[in-house]
Amino acid sequence: MALNSSRSAAQLARQALQSSTKSAIVTRPLAAASIQNRSFSSSSRTLEDASFAASAPLSENAAPRWDHTPQRMKAPFSPHITKDPSRSVWKVNDSPQKLDDALNHLLGHGGDRLLPEELKWLAVTHKSFDQGRRGFNDRLAFLGKQIATAEAMQGILSSQFTAPPPVEGVIGEVVNGMAQESRGIPEDIYGDRREPFQHAALERTDELSSVQAMDVLSLKKLQRLAVETGIAEVVRWKPRKPESLKASGMVPVHGGAIYAIIGAISLQHGGKVASRVVRERILRKLKN
Repeated sequence: MALNSSRSAAQLARQALQSSTKSAIVTRPLAAASIQNRSFSSSSRTLEDASFAASAPLSENAAPRWDHTPQRMKAPFSPHITKDPSRSVWKVNDSPQKLDDALNHLLGHGGDRLLPEELKWLAVTHKSFDQGRRGFNDRLAFLGKQIATAEAMQGILSSQFTAPPPVEGVIGEVVNGMAQESRGIPEDIYGDRREPFQHAALERTDELSSVQAMDVLSLKKLQRLAVETGIAEVVRWKPRKPESLKASGMVPVHGGAIYAIIGAISLQHGGKVASRVVRERILRKLKN
């Protein structure tokens, strides 16, 4: 019985060895073919890129990135069906000098030299322009908003921004009374047995209950600043309803451009320079 079991084990081992040898013989040419296919595909892709670069016009290669749509991002047809062709017509700024003048008005003399050419146009380009194929400023605006919010909170804590004047009348008495109660320290249920912790660094924190950073940096204020400094005239975007810019989102688009310029300065020169720009060129104008 033991002899039979040893024979069967030897047969199983022999069969396994034969099957593994056959699979190795079969897989070798397949592996070689796959290597050849990979080399052939990479070489053909390289030739295709070279032929495309050779066939592309020299004027497009020499043009800056912000000035044209990349050739490979152009579809042979448009998937959008335009119901009203008049809404497809919208003229945006394409003059670098006009953009530099707006940046000088916003950032002061020499503001046009703070950012490189591509970053300038990226900061004032909304994702609705050219279907976002030339880049857009969402990430720059997010970064700039965080920096501006931090500086606005610092200004509130240092009493640079005061609370709105109290409301008069019967309603004002109720509202002002509630505001005073919310700013005051609540009565301690333990009486004199415990005193609330107080520190000089926490004395101004109650100011945040009456004035918020979003009150200082409201979209309407930023949009007004964009109009006053000329940034609104150089923002590249495509309104959904050209006959009604406000309904198309003009206010957040212009406010986002201001945030994006701050974010671009932070990306190029660091957070300290961007914070100083916010304090001296943004918050000072919003206080007036």
